[in-house]
Amino acid sequence: LEEGIETPALVFFPDEINVNSGETFTVSVYALDVEDVTGAYINVNYDQNKLLLMAINPGTFFSDLQDPIYFTETENSGTVELYTAFLGSDSTSVSGTGSFMSIVFSASAGGKSTITYGADCELVDPDDNPIEIKGFGEGIVNAN
Repeated sequence: LEEGIETPALVFFPDEINVNSGETFTVSVYALDVEDVTGAYINVNYDQNKLLLMAINPGTFFSDLQDPIYFTETENSGTVELYTAFLGSDSTSVSGTGSFMSIVFSASAGGKSTITYGADCELVDPDDNPIEIKGFGEGIVNAN
C-alpha cells in the first residue's frame, strides 16, 4: 500500500493500474490503520469519459460482524457513493486495515486518469462521532 500517507487513511489498492483500452480491472477501497469504526460513507470520483463502471462488490471490512448494511449509489456519473454500517451492540466496532468495497471498471478510452476520494468521506465510531481521516490515496489508471 501507499508509502508516506498519514493514517488513519483511505487508499486504493492497487494504486497504479496499467491496462489496455477495453480491458476490465478491479480496484479496492481500503481503510488503513483505522480504529473503532462502525460506519462509513465513501465517495469515489473517476473520469467517466475514460472509465466505465462495471460492478461494485462489498469489501470484507465488516465481514466478521453480523449483517452490515451496505448500499451504493451510482449512475455512471463519475462518482461512486458507498454507505455501510454495522447495526449491533454499542460496543462492537472494527479496527485495523481492510477493504470497504471493490470497484470493477472497464478502460473505455486510452490515456491516464485518476480515481480519487471526495472530501466528504466519513468514518464514524460506535457513538456516531466522526473519525478523522488524515490521508487520502489516489489511484492512477494508465490505459493503452
